Amino acid sequence: MFTNNVILGALIIFLIRVISIAVSTVRILLMGRVNRAITFGMAFFEALAFALTIGQVAANLDNVWNLMAYSLGYAAGTIVGMWIEARLAAGYTTINIVSTGKSLQVAQAIRAAGFGATRSSGEGSSGTVGLIRVVARRRNTTQIVKIVHKADPKAFVTIEETRSVARGFLDDASGQG
Repeated sequence: MFTNNVILGALIIFLIRVISIAVSTVRILLMGRVNRAITFGMAFFEALAFALTIGQVAANLDNVWNLMAYSLGYAAGTIVGMWIEARLAAGYTTINIVSTGKSLQVAQAIRAAGFGATRSSGEGSSGTVGLIRVVARRRNTTQIVKIVHKADPKAFVTIEETRSVARGFLDDASGQG
């Protein structure tokens, strides 16, 4: 039962699943950030691809190649979708930084790189700490965290997804705005 048709059929199922799950992963990650028509189209394609591939698998459950292609395509599509979404880096993040004794240097380093930073003070378990908040495009998050750790290697950093941004400092020169 290992013919060219079996291999071709399994390969087609695999490729369709990779593409449809990649689209699904990106769609889920972008929902609420992009035009609804785009997410509608992505959802339509995802459902159509699912119907086509599951139909082929369910029609002959004894065909291990189709079942494996379907499952491997799902797994590979998830990885591909995550890779695509990381490259798109759509949306914004809020980077929260807690620094003991170096918050001014951290904020200045972030600002010198062209990003906005809001600094305030807070009370931690060991006394007063500096709190810095930065809202930036996701694609700049890694760069900002590197700046923070260079200025204060002991800084505590958390990153949150930010659903929308209105006004504030987002400098075009830094690639943020």
